[in-house]
Amino acid sequence: MSRSRPRQRALTVLTGLLLLAVGLLAVTTRTVMFPREDPPRPADAIVVLGGLGSAAVVAKAVDLATAGYSGRILISDAFGGDTRPANLCARPVPVPGTTIEVDCFDPHPTTTRGEAEAIAVFATARGWNRVIVVTSSYHVSRARVQISRCYAGSLAVIGARQPMDPLKWAYQFGYQSAGFIKAVATPAC
Repeated sequence: MSRSRPRQRALTVLTGLLLLAVGLLAVTTRTVMFPREDPPRPADAIVVLGGLGSAAVVAKAVDLATAGYSGRILISDAFGGDTRPANLCARPVPVPGTTIEVDCFDPHPTTTRGEAEAIAVFATARGWNRVIVVTSSYHVSRARVQISRCYAGSLAVIGARQPMDPLKWAYQFGYQSAGFIKAVATPAC
């Protein structure tokens, strides 16, 4: 009988770890692949988060601005001068027939947390109460967690979808899942 207790404990621990892994997989699948996006609503600014796939994100922001949700777009250049956001910031985003203001910023640090802190600073300095944040669809949940910890105003987070092959999806799933866990564990601004 003494051998059955260690086996039973090992089986209990293994079952617990398996359930934890399945639960974590379910939560991250929901938050990364099927995030809850907010409906667009009028805002003081539309903020574009930097990162890969930013051309689609900027296009979504321009569409929202053109539709009248805000007359101001603020683009994060989180990855420096050789990325697509930087190229878009180097020359203004063309929005024909509108008076949309486009501005760019370099967050410090160059992370979603740095972007969240910058949004809070801009909002305070410019008197913003409502912000739309546009990011890649797989980044929506993590962005919402981090920005809502720094920015106290009304926040709508909207994703821009872009085609990705299975390898890129697998990478983003792992990266965003780990980032989401880190975001939840990181203290507020």
